[in-house]
Amino acid sequence: QSCSRPQGTLQNCATMTIPAHLRLNLLVASKNPAKVLAAQHAVERCFPKPVAVYVRGIESPSGVRDQPVGDDETLLGARNRVAALRASLDVPLQGPGVILAVEGGVGRRPGGGPMECFAWVVAAHAHTGAVGEARSASFPLPPPLAALMEQEGLELGAADDKLFGRVKSGRGSGTVGYLSSGLVTRQAYYEHAVVMALLPFMQHAFYGPEYDLGVPAARQTAA
Repeated sequence: QSCSRPQGTLQNCATMTIPAHLRLNLLVASKNPAKVLAAQHAVERCFPKPVAVYVRGIESPSGVRDQPVGDDETLLGARNRVAALRASLDVPLQGPGVILAVEGGVGRRPGGGPMECFAWVVAAHAHTGAVGEARSASFPLPPPLAALMEQEGLELGAADDKLFGRVKSGRGSGTVGYLSSGLVTRQAYYEHAVVMALLPFMQHAFYGPEYDLGVPAARQTAA
């Protein structure tokens, strides 16, 4: 299950139709559909039924450039979004909650090579502040696309639109969707990294009690 609230509303999403110990609030520091759905689907996989995930996408500032460059700036942007969203809550979340951000970045490996695209995910326990972080896989960008970004200062989505003749690609399948001919959508690309960032919350017995969300996680299906 999921729910949504009007823009700017920071009240709790949870309703009384689901027992309190099975409700999980998910606040995503973006209204980008690909990021919100990736976060929602990943959390629902990590904490499946009977847990009910209540998701809200809320814009939150990154404090970095619109197009972060390099791992450090990209990770900082995700961390800043989580911190800003947590600080903006007018009332503390009631019950289990995760605040999560996905930040896309580009960069070149040390020593050169093609420009690559990647993302960082930061997930924070809404009450203890315990954080899980994970980096996505990376993929090379075509030289003409990299040139538009470096020479004209375009953000990846704008460069994608210009080179491939698309509109608002950053809110759709993304560059990875176009280059992979739909084999990997932007949502699926982010979703894997979100799961990785949630591992400490799934396995809090090994990572520490500060990661315990108080809701049952997916069980082991293989040795």
